[in-house]
Amino acid sequence: MKDFLSQRITCPHCGNHIHLDIDASMGDQDYIEECSACCNPIHLNMHIDHANKKLELHIDSDNEQIF
Repeated sequence: MKDFLSQRITCPHCGNHIHLDIDASMGDQDYIEECSACCNPIHLNMHIDHANKKLELHIDSDNEQIF
């Protein structure tokens, strides 16, 4: 699997398409990226499945609260 990937995602807030450069060399990651169109936070959760050589990227709007 390549360590650096480029991925196009859709902002869960405004629907704008965003291009992300993903660094898979650091393993599983959980981080926030700001939409370049609407400036709202996008929660990204990346999991690397080494056995199947796949990268899973889960995206949500980061407006869920944990109580």
